[in-house]
Amino acid sequence: MINRILTVLLLVLTTITSAYAIDYSGKTVTIWIPFKAGGGTDAWARAIGPAFSKNLPGNPKVIVQNVTEGGILGASNKYFSQHSNDKDGLVVFGTSGSVQLPYLFRDERVRYDYKNMIPVFGSGTGGVVYIRKDMGINNIIKDFKKLKSTSLVFGSQGVNSLDAVPALAFDMLGLDVNVVYGMKGRKVGRAAILRGETTIDYQTTASYLKHVKPLVEKGEMVAVMTWGAPIDGKVARDPNFPDLPSFPEVYEAVTGNKFKGTEAKSWTALFYAGFATQKYVMLPKSASKKVVKAWQKAAEAIVNDPEAMKVLNKKLGKYDQVTGSKNLKSSLKKATSVDSKSEKFLQEWKNTK
Repeated sequence: MINRILTVLLLVLTTITSAYAIDYSGKTVTIWIPFKAGGGTDAWARAIGPAFSKNLPGNPKVIVQNVTEGGILGASNKYFSQHSNDKDGLVVFGTSGSVQLPYLFRDERVRYDYKNMIPVFGSGTGGVVYIRKDMGINNIIKDFKKLKSTSLVFGSQGVNSLDAVPALAFDMLGLDVNVVYGMKGRKVGRAAILRGETTIDYQTTASYLKHVKPLVEKGEMVAVMTWGAPIDGKVARDPNFPDLPSFPEVYEAVTGNKFKGTEAKSWTALFYAGFATQKYVMLPKSASKKVVKAWQKAAEAIVNDPEAMKVLNKKLGKYDQVTGSKNLKSSLKKATSVDSKSEKFLQEWKNTK
């Protein structure tokens, strides 16, 4: 009997030791973000940081490092040139739509490959399109003729970036938009519309809630539509903004056409890459199995913690947080691949921009 009890205790101790074989006590974990502070991805990283600190073994300090040298692609390439052989999980990569879309477009500047990454936590987000109040447009559907007859200016980071989603959307709506390239992030784009240099802009949900919603409430800006959210296999209204129409809804209302066909399918592919399944905490493929398991357990603990989710939903909006190896692989595939017909269309469209 005593031997059996000792055996059971040994098995329990072995299981506990194995589960917490990784110990980050007294250490600092860095989330590498290839964007300036103040944008949507930065807000996301700073929101999830404390949650991971609470749930990783040893409760390490988790900090966000904004790396901007070389732009988004240069900073992303730099992470993998410096950390592609890391095994300890002390420096993880925070990806976003503006990292995934250049990969999707086969941008020759991309030096990273999603096959060399292990996603451990994924987040969807949304985007809100807004214009200056002094344009005299309050409802994009009712006032569409006026909007369509107006010369608009949009500040873009580049056609291969997350801004491909609005660029294609504006084209599909037939809007007269002068796209000004060279913006170093959505924060810069937001500053441009505040100064009156541009007239139409969008922000991801986290950034919109923090920086633009107060301006809308003051009457300085007008929110006109969202990109939408994936619900039951379709892009429907974003549940965080139920009073705003989604882009597919606006498209059908103002064009009289169903949201289908090559253009619609291609836009939807960009939407999934840029918004619906856009942000991931990534480990390099070299990370040890124990490290990957520790991060996966921490991610699952976060989504099962009502208090943590309450904080994330308030800061980021109520979107699905993806965990579990199978679910993450499926969502990442949607965010980094496109069918051949849509790929051909997107390449041809991009060459016109």
